[in-house]
Amino acid sequence: MMIVKRLNTTTFGIDPRQVDVQRLVDVVDAQMIAGRTTAHINVELAIQAALKASDINPAYLWIAAHLAVAELHKTVNPRFSDSVRRISDGASQDVVDEDFIDVVKNHGQVLDSAIVHMRDYDLTYDMLKNLEQRSLGRSGSQISERPQHMYMRMALAMHLSEIPRVQATYELLSSRLVVHDSYVSVFSGTTELVRSSSCSISVSDSDVKELYDAVAKCVFAVRRGGTVAISAQGIACAGRNAICHHRESSVGMWTMLKFLEVAISFARCAHDKRADVVNVCLEPWHIDIRSVVEFNNMHRHELADQRSITITLSLPDIFMARVDEDSDWSLFCPKDVPDLLRLKGHHFETAYTQYESSSVHRVTVRARELWNLMLRSQIITGGPSVIFRDNINGKSNLTETPASCHADLQDGTVDLLADDDQLHPRNRASIALPLFVTRDAVFDFEKLHQVVKETVCNLNRILDASIPRLEASMDRNQEFRAISIGIHGLADVFTALRLAYESPEAAALNVRIAETMYHGALESSCDLAEQFGPYAAFARSPLANGIFQYDFWDVTPSDHFDWDHLHSRIRASGVRNATLIAVGPGMLEDTPTGFTQSTDPFTSNVLADGVICPWLVQELVGLGLWNEVTRSVQQIPLLPDEVKAIYRTAWEIDPKNVLKLALDRAPFTCNTQGLSLHLESPDVDRLGELMMRAWSMGDSSFDEEDTDREMSFDDVILSSSSS
Repeated sequence: MMIVKRLNTTTFGIDPRQVDVQRLVDVVDAQMIAGRTTAHINVELAIQAALKASDINPAYLWIAAHLAVAELHKTVNPRFSDSVRRISDGASQDVVDEDFIDVVKNHGQVLDSAIVHMRDYDLTYDMLKNLEQRSLGRSGSQISERPQHMYMRMALAMHLSEIPRVQATYELLSSRLVVHDSYVSVFSGTTELVRSSSCSISVSDSDVKELYDAVAKCVFAVRRGGTVAISAQGIACAGRNAICHHRESSVGMWTMLKFLEVAISFARCAHDKRADVVNVCLEPWHIDIRSVVEFNNMHRHELADQRSITITLSLPDIFMARVDEDSDWSLFCPKDVPDLLRLKGHHFETAYTQYESSSVHRVTVRARELWNLMLRSQIITGGPSVIFRDNINGKSNLTETPASCHADLQDGTVDLLADDDQLHPRNRASIALPLFVTRDAVFDFEKLHQVVKETVCNLNRILDASIPRLEASMDRNQEFRAISIGIHGLADVFTALRLAYESPEAAALNVRIAETMYHGALESSCDLAEQFGPYAAFARSPLANGIFQYDFWDVTPSDHFDWDHLHSRIRASGVRNATLIAVGPGMLEDTPTGFTQSTDPFTSNVLADGVICPWLVQELVGLGLWNEVTRSVQQIPLLPDEVKAIYRTAWEIDPKNVLKLALDRAPFTCNTQGLSLHLESPDVDRLGELMMRAWSMGDSSFDEEDTDREMSFDDVILSSSSS
């Protein structure tokens, strides 16, 4: 029987004791319809049977993945050059990158021979299906490339005729050591690659055309599969005569958000199930703050893939201090207090109190009342997200920046950019930390350092390709050349090395990983600056004065690297990029990787964002304790306590320890960190305590004896559950 043969060929690399091929054959036989089955239908039945059997043992997921890969390989030519020809023949000529096509024509044989097709079998089923739906090139409706073709296409788009660099980058991508933003996989090889999908923008309603143009830019970015961070602090309160050229009144934040929501919903493709594609950032002194929180609450019953807008609140120190004191808080219309839109730190506090004294404020509330309103919304919906803007402004490598924060907490980035209506692109990638754990259970820091350096070069190549072809954001791209390198799978690393998430050993490893990445990124960016010059605004940055990120925190780095030599090089030549490292929980939430998100613990021992924890399964199978309802190991009496500690879930780990790991990484994270905190049965008091703790970590007047207040923490994304 053909299906038996196919199934037997897909079990390579799988422990035969964990799967029963005959079980799948029996399921397929039972569902076959006499006279109507085909080999393709049989394979689909086998895939569905394997997916269902994964409840018994996750090893069956690999059978499903291998079957799906084999089916794809049957229909797509193995030659990369052939796939490029088919895709370009079916594409509109105005999006075909002729330089890319010429390189394929001239070097097709070399590129074809570099492809390692067996690496497709390292992809999980979810990863493969995600690529088929969103990234693999098509000729009409027919998929015309394999995953390995896609990785080569990405590498070639970055380096074109520099074939050795193309081959090296292909190895990085094909081995899944680095995952780039999804727009790179979609648009590589086309002229559309130049338009970064992740961007930030400021909006106001002082002019109708400018407002509509800003929304149109957001729609354009989302339509291309991107995400947008919006600073909406300049939107006037409802009824205010804001649109001066036409003597019209502002509709306020609520109506603006509804308008934006409809526009984004219209822009999203029917198959696009990504959530949270637009993040709107607002400060708590805006008079419409309560209606914005209510807008957030209104979406609490929506499914995750139906929500398009999330809210982030940018909280200044003066607000947090008044919450702590339980004192009054004044709300303003931004048109009455223009200085609050551009000032930060103590200058902001001075202006804020002066505006209060002049009775410009429209409403006075208790600061703690507004605070509790935010906390209750977070408990109900998991949002709004929160950033502490003075902590960010005080430790940013971007100087002469305004107070406005454009927050994209998917990748942990907060842009401190001018309040204008231009799109400010961001180019980002994420490092797969578990793939740096060797077979001998040792973390390879040297390899991590090198991969980060290569990733900095690759992101700069994407920037270099975009700048000559863009107009609106060209100057901003040149001025800062901001890139974002994050991580995923930190919890997998701890588990693979048999370290409890809350252990001192895990904490030490966490710091060394962060330090290695920061040094590698700075060194590579300096290498590029020595070749091509620093980014335009470098002379005004703290780095130009020898102030590294860890200097903001009064932390001395380890002696694993020659920091003094790097100091000297950067003082002499600068760096190519203003920001390099950012940590966020959701950069890859629409891209399955087979690992946990960012630095998050496993949310469940069986499934963490749809990914089965392989190390737990191996442990339980070996002990004969695996079953389909095992979601936490804490209730299995036969497991030693040290094993239980390794497999604690996010709901069993003290959130304070999650904060502590973020705090330890902060001296080596030159952009910001986004963090998810998981609380079972949360209440306002407990959540508020955690939030105040996160804020107070940035108090510049800390007591040196108090280790909980040594460093600042940039931003917090809170996720709660009442289950």
